[in-house]
Amino acid sequence: MAGAPFHQLGSFLEYKARRAGVPFIEVDPAYTSQRCPRCGHTERANRPTRDHFSCRRCGLAGPADHVAGVNIAKRGSSAWVLVNAPVPGPA
Repeated sequence: MAGAPFHQLGSFLEYKARRAGVPFIEVDPAYTSQRCPRCGHTERANRPTRDHFSCRRCGLAGPADHVAGVNIAKRGSSAWVLVNAPVPGPA
C-alpha cells in the first residue's frame, strides 16, 4: 500500500494546520513535474531526467522538483480562490 504513508502525512498536516488556524488545501499533483509553469505545455519529454526539467515549447529549464513545487503552489492558489469565492445570489 504505497499511498498510505502519504495519506497519513496529509492527514497529519491538515490536523496541525487546522489546530494552528492555518488554511489547508489539498491539490492533485498529477503532471506537475511535466507541466511548464510559464507556458503550460505538458509533455513527458519536458522532464528528460529525474532531476531536470526543460520545456520543449518555451525553453524554461530548472530543477524538476522546483518546477513541480511552483505548479503545485499555482494549483493551490487557484483552489483557494474557488473555495473563498462569494456565493452568487439569486438572479
